[in-house]
Amino acid sequence: MIGMLRGEVIEKTTGFFILDVRGVGYQVRAHLRMLSDLTVGDEPSVYIYEHIREDQHELFGFATRDELEVFEILISINGIGPKAGLAICGAATPAELRERVTKGDAGWFASLPGIGSKTAQKIILELKGQLVELEQESQDDIELVEALKGLGYKTAQAKEAAKSVSVETIDPSERVREALKYLSR
Repeated sequence: MIGMLRGEVIEKTTGFFILDVRGVGYQVRAHLRMLSDLTVGDEPSVYIYEHIREDQHELFGFATRDELEVFEILISINGIGPKAGLAICGAATPAELRERVTKGDAGWFASLPGIGSKTAQKIILELKGQLVELEQESQDDIELVEALKGLGYKTAQAKEAAKSVSVETIDPSERVREALKYLSR
């Protein structure tokens, strides 16, 4: 099994790119978010999921191990194949997907191509336990918790405040401000 590839992007089209790894060109399917970040000549490390059937052998690529794990959980759901799983992973980051699953946002899942309302409900139901359990603290959250502890808050309070900060907030000082607003309530 191929777990990861590192090489030069030599071609990029809609739906996939070709990665030259020491003279061997691997066609790797990827979601649009990842494809938009790649340019010909880049040398990324890509986590790989190999999908092997009687009539085809496809590689699906992901920028992070977390994305790969979310993808593997998604395709374990009956009715979600690799292409639908890739579309879901491309529509949101793993953290955003966890948030949507936690909130039970079936409407968002149903708005994705190839996902109906019944499948969306099934995704929410199946992922509630699996995906949320996989949730790991990001480096930003760890730094935020340490900053709040430095301000005198207890670890439990700091972790709870870190969860309240929007995943879209990237600036560290903004993250601290949002957490402090949460703690002041």
